[in-house]
Amino acid sequence: MKKCTIGFAVLAMVLGLSLGFSVNNAVAADVIKWGVLIDLSGPTSDWGKNQAKGQLDAARWVNANGGINGKKLELIVIDDGYKVPRGVAGYNRLVDSENVLGLYLQSTGTTMTLIKKIVKDGVVTIAASFTSKFQNPAKTPFSFFVSPSYGTMGRIALKWIADSWNDPNRKPKIVYLYPDNKYGRDILAVCKSYAKKIGVEVGPDQVINWPTKDATAQLMNMKRYNPDYAYITSTAMNGAVILKNARALGIKTKFISNIRNFEETLIKLSGGAANGSYGVHPIAPYGANVPGMKKVVESHEKWHPKQMGTNVYVEGWVNILAVTQALRMADKAGKLNPVGIREAFEQFKDFKTGGLAPPLTFTKTDHRASMAAKIYEIKKDKMQPITNWIELPRDKEYFGK
Repeated sequence: MKKCTIGFAVLAMVLGLSLGFSVNNAVAADVIKWGVLIDLSGPTSDWGKNQAKGQLDAARWVNANGGINGKKLELIVIDDGYKVPRGVAGYNRLVDSENVLGLYLQSTGTTMTLIKKIVKDGVVTIAASFTSKFQNPAKTPFSFFVSPSYGTMGRIALKWIADSWNDPNRKPKIVYLYPDNKYGRDILAVCKSYAKKIGVEVGPDQVINWPTKDATAQLMNMKRYNPDYAYITSTAMNGAVILKNARALGIKTKFISNIRNFEETLIKLSGGAANGSYGVHPIAPYGANVPGMKKVVESHEKWHPKQMGTNVYVEGWVNILAVTQALRMADKAGKLNPVGIREAFEQFKDFKTGGLAPPLTFTKTDHRASMAAKIYEIKKDKMQPITNWIELPRDKEYFGK
């Protein structure tokens, strides 16, 4: 289990970062510790490294621009390799030994394994696992994340399919491609229920496990059903294999990637096979023409001039911008503790990140940050939005499910 803090050389080696500074006052009183439990060496490490890089750079920017009301933010990063036992051990270390005020958790499996302990411990968590099960504060009062849930985004994709369908003689058909783990299965019940409700036919699931070396057999099975759309739940280095195999097989089905698969790395790894595919996403692509992107791009170009920027990196910024806002509010109220941080988050009302994400809102009874995302198409190796924000109502039918 690798553990590191901002400025330590080991993190630069793990992430390939050029940090260029250190937090020399990390043991001082005016330092706020925040944990990051993330995959830097396992099957989702392509995603994890970019997320960690974004969070670290955002924290560095925050500290250079006043910090948390003058206090420094220290990120303590632990690599869990996307393995639940390592994730549980990392959580215990962050909470019991490092005494963090809160932490970021990537793995769906780890987060779901720990959820009862998180509630008991009263530790604020920001999840990368966008499962709606973490959005009901009656059950998970200390859990937050800065996006619509996986299920909400899956429903947004279905709504787009239904609304744009123009064949009166039949219903549109969709198939779900996913790894057989908690992350992969998370959206199935909600999305299949919603699909039936709005008139989208669902075909046979295709399980494509990680690491994905070849998906030919599953794609051939899918081809027999001949769906109009296939929804990919994966990550870019695995999803790229699916798209390359589909191109080789001459499959005409339109592929829609979920948030964890739809990123700039997918374009790079797929060798052109991602062109013509779609994605549902609430985070602005790297370099998008929105006000909040300026500091993101400037930081990336300064600290990682030879590396590719991604929307995963942007999401890392959104996570830290939201966390620092809550920490500032809690600190100002004299309640810089988990309960105070939770209460600060629950005061968010259309919190804006300069267009990096949709406005974020949390309440005491509803931890759904947003219900909005856009549909993008990859054209000429670029992510192009083809819709405005598609926003679903804050209904109770799928709340916390």
